Formats: sequence, C-alpha cells, structure tokens
Amino acid sequence: MKTLISKILGVSKSFIDFIWPLITKQVGASLAILLPLALSIVKELANNNNITNSEKREEAFNKLSDAAKSEGINAASSLINLAIEMAVSNLKVSSGKE
Repeated sequence: MKTLISKILGVSKSFIDFIWPLITKQVGASLAILLPLALSIVKELANNNNITNSEKREEAFNKLSDAAKSEGINAASSLINLAIEMAVSNLKVSSGKE
C-alpha cells in the first residue's frame, strides 16, 4: 500500500515510511474520540422518524463536525463520514438489523 501511495504521489517510499506512522496515529487518535460521539448522535437520530435518512445523515454530519471542532479536532469530511458509517453499522449490528 505504501509503495502504491508513493508512486501516486511521486515521492520516495522512504518518505512515506517516515510519515505513515504519523498519519495513522493521528487518524486513529481522532477516530477514537469521534466514534463515541458519532454513536451517541446516530442513536439519537435513529429514534427520530420525522425526518428522512438523508436528513439524518446531514444532521449527523453537522453535529459531529461541530463536536469535533469543540474537541479541537480538525477532521476532514471523509473522517467524519467514516465515523458516522461505523456508528450506523454498530447500531445495526447491536439491534440485529444487519
């Protein structure tokens, strides 16, 4: 994977080897904070039958973005979406819907 990334970005594999642990550590730390928040938000929104699933997703994204900022996390939208997807999956598994 690192070799592929180095070819795509046009940088040496040694550079990727150097920054890879830093990136994965930061993403992992951010995700560790975001996941419990996302699960709480998703559980709350799952009980709201007055809005569509797309409206729930948008609201979850906005709430989690705000929560990330208040926690001092500058999270990319893809990381926020990942946390939401993981929370939805967890909720489905725990409720036996998957």
